[in-house]
Amino acid sequence: MELEILMVVAEISVALAGFSAIVANFSSNWTEADSRQLSTLLTQSGIALFAAMVPLVMSQSDEDIGNTWMVSSFCYIFCASIAVAVEIYRGWSQSGGSSRIDQIFGASFFIAIMAQAYNLYIGAQGWIYLLALLLNIAYAFVSFTMIIRPRVIAKE
Repeated sequence: MELEILMVVAEISVALAGFSAIVANFSSNWTEADSRQLSTLLTQSGIALFAAMVPLVMSQSDEDIGNTWMVSSFCYIFCASIAVAVEIYRGWSQSGGSSRIDQIFGASFFIAIMAQAYNLYIGAQGWIYLLALLLNIAYAFVSFTMIIRPRVIAKE
């Protein structure tokens, strides 16, 4: 059952990335904030895709399923930590900084990373890993809705 969930996560992450690229291509009033949001969406979709593919590939070996979740949790910690570090650096280096929603999700990713560390400690269970992927998809979806939200043009 977990493998089916991983396939759905991979499909959703690719779909979100693809639809956002279409929106970006056809948008006539694209802003720098939209570019940052698109970058965040693609990063989160990429993490979800990669994190879904690791256990799918690992499941093809004759190893114990616990080992699959252990390796997958380690890979998630590595990739998500890098993504969070890049987001923090990007927020500090840009004049606009990071948005409140990025700060909230950044904090939640710290929790997801700690949950994966706990998952490694207790012997790696699939449901904890899948919750972290769900968080990535949620973040990508929120980023997508921020990109496609109706643009309000102030009349002067």
